[in-house]
Amino acid sequence: MDYKLREQYFIELNKEKKELINKTTGLLDQKFCKTIDCPQCSSSNNEHEKLFIKGGYTFVRCAKCEMIFTNPQVDPSLLGELYGHSKANDLWVDIQESQKEKNWKEEYYKDNIEAINKYRDENQIKLMDVGCSSGYFLEVLNKCKTPISGEGVELSEKAFNYAKDKKLNVYKCFLNELDDKLSYDIFTLFGVLEHLPNPSQIFEDIKLKANKSALVLAIVPNAYSLYHMFLQEKSVSFDGRNHLLYFSQKTLRELFERNGFEVVKLDTVLTGVDNIKKQMQWLDPYKNNDTSKYLESSLTEDFINEEYILKNNLGLRLRVIAKLMD
Repeated sequence: MDYKLREQYFIELNKEKKELINKTTGLLDQKFCKTIDCPQCSSSNNEHEKLFIKGGYTFVRCAKCEMIFTNPQVDPSLLGELYGHSKANDLWVDIQESQKEKNWKEEYYKDNIEAINKYRDENQIKLMDVGCSSGYFLEVLNKCKTPISGEGVELSEKAFNYAKDKKLNVYKCFLNELDDKLSYDIFTLFGVLEHLPNPSQIFEDIKLKANKSALVLAIVPNAYSLYHMFLQEKSVSFDGRNHLLYFSQKTLRELFERNGFEVVKLDTVLTGVDNIKKQMQWLDPYKNNDTSKYLESSLTEDFINEEYILKNNLGLRLRVIAKLMD
């Protein structure tokens, strides 16, 4: 990973987040947010258990369906100029284009392409990458020996321009704004669902563009990963502004099934194991410190290792592959 660029990104993100905080209350300013019902089951605010407050952003868990989310929630429609000219969001695009990021992401994307190939029908070859950013997943897809052809949609001007400069077939619009003649067999959503205040809407958009029995592969942060259970609010995933929703295996499966998709695979990917080890030793989990100085070898050999974490679906991110039910 490009730790230097990521550090710059989080510094800038924290600056922008503070702009939304009321100086008197220390909480998210009411003029930038709204109190919501549960985005999963619509239960009212009085059924939400407060987990913690981080930087003025409140994280809750629904007592009814167990969904974790921010509430009050940042309302993108009220942010105007801030979301339109976010230095942090532009830095995130630079991170995606960093060679250090590409070095580890290539195998990560190849693994997901292999998973898609395992579940797709032979004639399912048209793929749409929703929120394709600068298009690196599409680049890796083009390099793989597969008949799948990929396109993408992306709203960020900077990311879209990167993708176009690579001669990738991308569109700067929402999925539901594509030409009516366009349809797809496979949809990928890498780090998309957690940003959406109403995640069910994206499934309606997918259905508009989906061919029969279309596949969806989605990856989101795993709220109950070993990583998050150790780091809790220290995790950078809990940022409050960009990440609005935090899924478990249960809530992610329910989201897909409620929207007409059959889950055919649900597992976890990546582990963050070095960050976990540092947190266990009272070290900064995001600094390059010794990851095993104070740990017994039996603990890391038997439990705090990548094999154990992935075998027990305790990975950093949840991965779901689902088929549209006819």
